[in-house]
Amino acid sequence: MEMRRLVAAAALALWAAAALAGEHHGHEVVKERKDATAAKPQTNCPVMGGKINRGIFADHEGKRVYFCCDGCPAAFKKDPEKYIKKLESDGVTLAKLQTNCPIEGDKIDRKVFADHHGKRVYFCCAGCPARFREDPAKYIKMLESKGIALEAPPHTKPLHKAKDHPH
Repeated sequence: MEMRRLVAAAALALWAAAALAGEHHGHEVVKERKDATAAKPQTNCPVMGGKINRGIFADHEGKRVYFCCDGCPAAFKKDPEKYIKKLESDGVTLAKLQTNCPIEGDKIDRKVFADHHGKRVYFCCAGCPARFREDPAKYIKMLESKGIALEAPPHTKPLHKAKDHPH
């Protein structure tokens, strides 16, 4: 009789442990799905509401905000917190600036960079660009998947005039 109780208790303990593990795993899966769908990139200008031009932007406290025309950054700079708060309250996930080397993970040195297909990637030291060039798409994809906005090299920035936007 005592052996049956021990076996029953052990079975109950295993069942409870499996049930708890299943609930925890299920919770993590839901959390991962929520996080994966939570990112909403910026598509509209916070000043005028028009479609953004990725060549026109302002950086504020590690975040990049895009605009529709050349006139909007000046309005933004008068009260950046107002516009950032509005974007974030609308669920927009603002782009982040690159601060770490994609190769070593150390702080970037803005004097050390490589350009690839219209995107500039910064590195921590002179040795990293060579490793980057072995598979640049891999590193660019990794950075962008983290919400990092890569700069365009100066010679590839698109020009856009504010002729159609009253300010």
